[in-house]
Amino acid sequence: MKLHHLILSLSLSAGFLSPLQAAPPTPAAEANFRAMKYGFFVHYVWGGDAYSVTVNKDGSKPAGLDDVADRFDAEGFARDLAAMNVEYVLFTAWHANMDVLYPSKVMDKWLPGHSSKRDVIGDMIKACKAKGIDVLLYTHPRDGHDFNDADMAKTGWHRGQHPHPDFEKWDRAKWNDFINEAYGELVDRYGKDILGLYLDEGSGAADSYRVVDYPRLRKTITAKHPHLLMMQNDYGNLYTADLGNKEIFYNASFDSPDGDQWRSYKIPISVVAGSIFWAAFPEGKTEPAQGSEKVGVNKWVQYSPEAMYRYTVLQAGSNTDGGGTLWAAGPYPGGGWETGVLERMKKTGELLKPVERSVKNTYPSSSFLTAPDTKIADLTWGVATRSIDDKFEYLHILKAPADGSKILKLPPPADGKKFSKAVLLADKKPVALKQDESGLSLALPTGSSWDPLNTVIALAVADDSPVQNSAVWKACRASSHAENSTHPSKATDGAYSTGWVSHPDDAQPWLLIDLAQPCDISRIEASGSPATGDVVKISDTMDFTNAKPLTTFRSAPGGTLEIQKATYGNGAQAADVTDKVRQAIVSGGLNLTVENSLSGGDPAPNVPKELRIEYSMDGKDEAKVIPEGQSIIIGTAKPWIIEVPAGTTARFIRLERSQPGVPLKVSEVRVFGRFK
Repeated sequence: MKLHHLILSLSLSAGFLSPLQAAPPTPAAEANFRAMKYGFFVHYVWGGDAYSVTVNKDGSKPAGLDDVADRFDAEGFARDLAAMNVEYVLFTAWHANMDVLYPSKVMDKWLPGHSSKRDVIGDMIKACKAKGIDVLLYTHPRDGHDFNDADMAKTGWHRGQHPHPDFEKWDRAKWNDFINEAYGELVDRYGKDILGLYLDEGSGAADSYRVVDYPRLRKTITAKHPHLLMMQNDYGNLYTADLGNKEIFYNASFDSPDGDQWRSYKIPISVVAGSIFWAAFPEGKTEPAQGSEKVGVNKWVQYSPEAMYRYTVLQAGSNTDGGGTLWAAGPYPGGGWETGVLERMKKTGELLKPVERSVKNTYPSSSFLTAPDTKIADLTWGVATRSIDDKFEYLHILKAPADGSKILKLPPPADGKKFSKAVLLADKKPVALKQDESGLSLALPTGSSWDPLNTVIALAVADDSPVQNSAVWKACRASSHAENSTHPSKATDGAYSTGWVSHPDDAQPWLLIDLAQPCDISRIEASGSPATGDVVKISDTMDFTNAKPLTTFRSAPGGTLEIQKATYGNGAQAADVTDKVRQAIVSGGLNLTVENSLSGGDPAPNVPKELRIEYSMDGKDEAKVIPEGQSIIIGTAKPWIIEVPAGTTARFIRLERSQPGVPLKVSEVRVFGRFK
């Protein structure tokens, strides 16, 4: 590809960096959330007799659930969030002892006394939405371990080894009946007004599937509101949640005030900015109240607003799953915050304000990549983000050139983009831009200097820039979730080596991609294991009521590969891995390493093992034996190329199976086009 060569020192044109004028697209919560990068996480909780959570300003315990509810200042809370300049808030519907902050007929039926008379959640949502702040609701689907014995008996729980019930004595069906009724009522009340729900994992062993019927719960939550996303703290198993969340609580991981040493994550990260997720310290105190150590509040590192701002920027450049950073603290009943929380959050928001369009409503850059697990201290210059319409790349220079130069040199964009203009985002002054085969050179205008916190340069993507893969890191939903390694998001992560695989019980699987905005599509590439008759459809709406078929699959582009039988082990100690090998076929080809993961364990410990495979390639029967530790390659994996008629515009793409069959694997879907 021949790159253009430009030297620009131009005044700001009238249309440059102006907001999009088009009408907003149909709401789809996960797509919206993936572009959000700056949020706030709040626990405001009455814990009953289980333990003290939210405290009064003087450190005393509130009088009860209705006392906590009646004294919540919804308008003041929303004003504080607006002053923090956050995009969204994650607020607690219930947590400890499952005392819900709204009138609940379900709780009156199952657990009388566990719901407030005041609708705190409704008041909070109304106040936040009036300030343009989106809302997610935190919930806990397996909080029975906090109940007293009488409440356990009413809901099927039976006291066991914390945080689990006694699995031999409890009533799993009864518990899941109760919890699904509770979630059904919650989404009926608030589903149309929120982005989604947070489901607390509740077990550091990532084994909450033993307690919660997650497929059933997902159906309950999305039955009337299919747009709702589900997020959970990720200890290694997402069950049926759309997104994971990393929690930095008790300041266990960010125990240094030096924000340049904090690592970034691909998933959203919640970082405590107060003593803990709720108000646990008395007003004016920075040391724990007596007894606070029982809930882990024994250290409080107060981060500076400058460090918080720079980390929020770093996370925006690395957080491909969306949500960015959620700073966390809780208000007191009656309003107010622990010492310094509001002041530091307001300052963080003020620092962000001049360049917020380069952080809020963005994705990590596809031109200048920042890998997760990166620290600011590790960077050579900074990170980059991109606008959701792919028209702008934003360079965040977190580390100025060490030699004092006012010229920043960057390598060629990884995605081949060409740029036409560059300006300083804060004051709109033009930046001299040179782009050629060696990369980019950006020179600050006369009189300008590098901001010691973050200099943001906006790059306008040129009209003749190569068409991009508009699907990378976009929201992806599916008919079933099997395991983390085959989560639906793997189909849009930019890597052919990963992919989504439907659950074996999913008779007619489908995968849906939300591009976040309508896109003029020119080509779609799909790799995986579609069967003859499977269909690709496009739509302007998430419900596909106006769906348009694009193509029907006929055969694999790299040949027809069928696995007849596959076993892994040694002699009689061998496991049938036929289904596992079939799932590894990508676009008519097979490339896998022979190892114990094929069988989910070691079928023949302490002895050499081998994979025996019988298959047919283009109708010709073959058989191979591959020793443990070696790889097998059969056929050549090639993506299906779907040429799209000119003028085709869509936001949603769905690949669906037409007839029941083996699980469907989609390694990657790439959608090439330009946003309207």
